[in-house]
Amino acid sequence: MTALMTVLTILLPILYLAVWADYLWLFYTEHPLARRTCSRAAGVVVVLHMGVMVLRGLALHRLPMGTQAEFMGALAVALLGTYLVVERRLRAKNTGFLTTGAAGLMMLSAAVVEPGGAKVSPLLSDPGFAGHAVLVLLAYTALSLSFLYAVLYLVLARQLMRRRFGLLFRRLPALETLERMSVVAVEMGVPLLFLALALGHLWMYDLADRPGLDPRLAQALTPWDPKILFSWVIFLGYTAGLVGHRFFGWRGRRMNIMAVAAFVTVVLGMGAVHHFFPTFHKFPGLDASAVTAPRGDGPAFAADHQLTGER
Repeated sequence: MTALMTVLTILLPILYLAVWADYLWLFYTEHPLARRTCSRAAGVVVVLHMGVMVLRGLALHRLPMGTQAEFMGALAVALLGTYLVVERRLRAKNTGFLTTGAAGLMMLSAAVVEPGGAKVSPLLSDPGFAGHAVLVLLAYTALSLSFLYAVLYLVLARQLMRRRFGLLFRRLPALETLERMSVVAVEMGVPLLFLALALGHLWMYDLADRPGLDPRLAQALTPWDPKILFSWVIFLGYTAGLVGHRFFGWRGRRMNIMAVAAFVTVVLGMGAVHHFFPTFHKFPGLDASAVTAPRGDGPAFAADHQLTGER
């Protein structure tokens, strides 16, 4: 099994690059063979990668997102899988070279990152935290795809306005399709973010009720944590955008500028919250004995709410 996992770990970055090459071939040539094979190849890679993650998780007895390499790999498969859902809904394949290229770059980074030396959070063995982490990853991956399609919409609209009809203009989907792809990505991200927040709250309350909880951590646990509050603001903001698109006719350039601005705000806001405000997500100063298992007979969980040892 170890030998098989090693072979698959080496093979996955090559497969991701092969999928990217297939989509790039489609973009440049519109070849029928590339159109037939690219989505199927990407689907096979997603299934294979998820299988590898399941096997690795069973072997490690935790969610395989604890090291930088593991996190980059999880982000790559989340990006590719989310893209395939959007592509299948709208039958638009010509943007695939961008997302598969990004996923391939992440897999290459995961392959060259030093695997040792990272402090892995034992919280990744907690099913509640693991589920919360996966949902957060999928939600923000979908929102990042919405940002990408909104940028492509604005680039294509600018080329149309300036009458520059190059390869990008000829190959990208129509403006209406790009806008719809952006909206579909948000329609995926918003419920995923809600589920992530709901599960995070449930996990937090379950953690607070565990016997032997460190008093410092118990005092820090609060739904008014700045990172949680800002996450709810993000959820409400994107929900308002969907409502405006559905019921108030928010369309076109204005809608896509709003999508770009929203994602930039998310990135800058999360960075500011993480840097300037105290948050129990960091669990400062607490060690692995601070949190005990629900029944008191399982392994202790470290009080470190970070997906990787470096974040």
